[in-house]
Amino acid sequence: GDNMLTSLTVSNFAIIDNISIEFEDKLSVLTGETGAGKSLIIDAIGLLLGERASSSMVRQDADKAIIEGVFCNYNPRINEILEEIGIDNSDDTLIVKREINKNGKSISRINGFVVTLNQLESIAGLLADIHTQLDTKKLFDVRNYVEFVDNEVSNGILNDYLKCREEYFNAYKAYKKILKEIENGQENLDFYKYRLNELKNLQLDINEIDNLEQELYVLNNYETIYNNICSVKEIFKTNNIVNGLYDLKNIISKLTSVDSKYLAIKDNLENMYYELDDLESTINNEIRSLEFDEERLNYINNRLSLLKDVQRKYKKNIEELIEYQKELQSFVDNFEQSDFLIEEAKKNTITTFEELVKKAQELSIVRKANAKLLKENIMKTLTDLCLDKVQMEIVFNDVDYNSFENSAIFKDNGVDEIDFLVSFNPGESLKPLSKVASGGEMSRVMLAFKTHILENVGLSTIIFDEIDTGISGEVANAVAVKLKAISKKTQVLSITHLPIVASAADQHLFVKKKVVNDRTVTSITKLSKEERIKEIATMISSQKDEITSQLLAESMIDKFCK
Repeated sequence: GDNMLTSLTVSNFAIIDNISIEFEDKLSVLTGETGAGKSLIIDAIGLLLGERASSSMVRQDADKAIIEGVFCNYNPRINEILEEIGIDNSDDTLIVKREINKNGKSISRINGFVVTLNQLESIAGLLADIHTQLDTKKLFDVRNYVEFVDNEVSNGILNDYLKCREEYFNAYKAYKKILKEIENGQENLDFYKYRLNELKNLQLDINEIDNLEQELYVLNNYETIYNNICSVKEIFKTNNIVNGLYDLKNIISKLTSVDSKYLAIKDNLENMYYELDDLESTINNEIRSLEFDEERLNYINNRLSLLKDVQRKYKKNIEELIEYQKELQSFVDNFEQSDFLIEEAKKNTITTFEELVKKAQELSIVRKANAKLLKENIMKTLTDLCLDKVQMEIVFNDVDYNSFENSAIFKDNGVDEIDFLVSFNPGESLKPLSKVASGGEMSRVMLAFKTHILENVGLSTIIFDEIDTGISGEVANAVAVKLKAISKKTQVLSITHLPIVASAADQHLFVKKKVVNDRTVTSITKLSKEERIKEIATMISSQKDEITSQLLAESMIDKFCK
């Protein structure tokens, strides 16, 4: 494929002084004598993937070692992670750089931005996988297993599952919240009821205080009113005002027949007479009814002081108290229907739970079908690699869907947990892949797994460090064929001692060390076809019969390059 590590620059790293390698895609092999620094190149790539650094890696007399790798067309998920870290990456090239100081400090950069080792590691799992005899780094972490059995179909279902999961989580949260509120509310309920009663009994009215204060003012000025009204009555009586007007009117009446202009005056006097007559009787009634109501005065004073106390107690004015009474009322009413609310929230949670379970099960079914296929493919490849005694199972966890409150089972990649179980010999029990001993067979088992798993993971590069130790003949050929197959989809770098693997390469890098000024220095060169034939011939046999070895080497290269 196109995704790959395109170049690696290493300086002052152990016995590497300064090398720069341009990689091509497909299959690259590194060969060279033991101790020439082949595995140092793998170690350098490991550092780019977040391996721990130590100051002993820095070349003697140098201040710091520098390793820089450039990756192209990598897994798009990396850009999402970079965005979270705050690194913009629009041009799909990733430059990873590690500096290791002599004092043991190390600095990591991605595209020039300093990052922590954890951040570097978080993208490394999606960039490359290094497979050494002892260990397979990022790929075989149990948390990544689910990815191995996912494909477009299951990813589609996973999206639906995530939508359902969010709905369920929201409904479940709401349900828990209501339960909690009601539990807390129970303690407050009596207190609220007591307050509600107190306010209800007050029969608050927004205009009451104004009206009462007005009335109080009048009562407080009773004497003034009474004395003045009596004086008015006295004036009416003493001056005989009403009767006087009556007489006036009658006299003017006599003039109306003489001159019509007196008609208007007569009408006026008549009106005045009636009005003053009314006024006099009103005043007399007022005096009769005017009595000082001691009780009313006391009531008003008490009521006003009660209302002031209540306002002070609640720190609210009358208007706010009326509003507060409404709130208390609705709290108490809601509480009376809390059973209904709980039931509703619970029903809602159960509905979303059942939807989610459906999706989770649908997802598991697709993954189990994918796993079955993956297992068949791996078993076939194990046979190709002469490991037909190896047994394996892909097992899924049992999921307990019994309780709608069991939210922990729904992880962000589904409910499935997967394990690969392996047994090397008939009659030996199956054990988890992560716990099985390493060794020659293990390397081939891993190769079989990786042949089929890498397609799903989208790594840029996979590196095999001498996984072919201790095999020969037919098995060696099978390993070469598998590496070649993997390299059609993912760039493969392989350190090898096997001529057959070297002859399968699309590019052959030769690592050697020489002594310059009493210092050992590693160099690396890309071999031409003629140089490859020579190097592979040497790998086949260091005996004198060079011609035969060379012919054999050439035919091997031709066979793979067809």
